Amino acid sequence: MSDMVVDYAILSDKCLGGTMSAEQFQSAYLDRFKNESRRLDAHLFELLDELFGDVYSRSDNQQLLASSPEFYLDEKAFRVSVQSAAIRMAGVTAHGTT
Repeated sequence: MSDMVVDYAILSDKCLGGTMSAEQFQSAYLDRFKNESRRLDAHLFELLDELFGDVYSRSDNQQLLASSPEFYLDEKAFRVSVQSAAIRMAGVTAHGTT
């Protein structure tokens, strides 16, 4: 099991559990992924890169959400994406593979 998988899972759990705001998660996740993406194996990179796009697209700005709903995610869609990634990361950690 990769320490990186565990760290990203913990970060996601903090967001989903409410101990970290969506804005805090967005900032922490984007910074971390940008700095670590080259060190990730292909499977983990693919999982986290999908989430990166959704995290990047999260917005509270109603005008942006209305003008481009195919790109921007509201809070509900953002949380669904984080939850989905967290489930997939749990599968990775349970199987001990990355």
